[in-house]
Amino acid sequence: MPENLYRRGKTWWGRAQVAGDEHRRSLRTRDRTEARRRLTAWLEDLNRAAYAGEERHTWQEAVVRFTTEVLPDNVKPKTATRYLVSLRQLDALLRDRLVDRPESLPADKRITRTTIADIVSERKKSGATNATIRRDLTAASAVLKACTGWGWRDDNPAKEWDRSHIKERRAPILLPTADEITAAIAAVPATMGQMMALAWRTGMREDEIVTLEHPQVHLPARIDLTKTKTNRPRAIPLTGPITDLAVGTIAGTVRHLKSKLVFWHGDGAGFANFASNFAAQRRSHGIRFRFHHLRHRFAVDYLRAGGNIYDLQQILGHASIKTTELYLDYLTPEEKEQAMHGPAQNPAQVQRFGTDNRA
Repeated sequence: MPENLYRRGKTWWGRAQVAGDEHRRSLRTRDRTEARRRLTAWLEDLNRAAYAGEERHTWQEAVVRFTTEVLPDNVKPKTATRYLVSLRQLDALLRDRLVDRPESLPADKRITRTTIADIVSERKKSGATNATIRRDLTAASAVLKACTGWGWRDDNPAKEWDRSHIKERRAPILLPTADEITAAIAAVPATMGQMMALAWRTGMREDEIVTLEHPQVHLPARIDLTKTKTNRPRAIPLTGPITDLAVGTIAGTVRHLKSKLVFWHGDGAGFANFASNFAAQRRSHGIRFRFHHLRHRFAVDYLRAGGNIYDLQQILGHASIKTTELYLDYLTPEEKEQAMHGPAQNPAQVQRFGTDNRA
């Protein structure tokens, strides 16, 4: 086999002579061991096509092509990482399967809705949660969707399978107390404490704070967020309940002469490993809450301070008001009434709970 491998630049290529025809193909890797594995799979496909009359595609081949051609340009890095974790879990269950049209395959090689149901059963037996299994199915669906685009098959059983059987149970929201947050901010390094304070006062997500740049900040009016979880830009007003406290937090940061980042270390570099650093601080200081819980604390504080549920939806960047409504469960009846019917900063917002015509 070694003679069938060669390099172009730093990338390994494969070549083969099958049925009198010469074939060459990029193996899309710089690793020799991985190149040999991909070459073996490719040679098997060539031989099937030449001597059995049609080409077959393995699940592993589909995953390799998906991770090299689809993931890099179409999926966010964090999502890509979750996909890769799921695909590793699925490998043991699908490695012997073929991704071609089921009707052309032996029953034990097909990927159908029955196959997906079997995967769910096996993952449940292994102790995987419903949330994890749903993520696994999303990753499998993404690969099978790519296979339809490549013309290998016409259906996507992972997408078609009824996921109501594995409903995801939302974990109870943890609301750290003000004293807990204040103590934690005092315990961690100063810059990390400022980042925690900003999350507490704006509901911004961890990644949004880590990547926040000065051109996005317009004191004392607002923060413009362009790099969001949903890819939908949004603005956080700094003139409303609770959010006005963020002005002092940002004003208290030290600006680096060369870096645009609001929060930096060293020579203006960003915090590439902030999540793991915060986890280490939690262990070191016995902090019981996660960084994301500061977002929950802000949401409840905002509503308790008289904020409107629709304004909160815009601040948090929720696509659906139903997600924001979860925070209503943490209010008194009077606070809930105010949150649902009180004046909004955006008066054009359509009211879900009806209008209040009282004087």
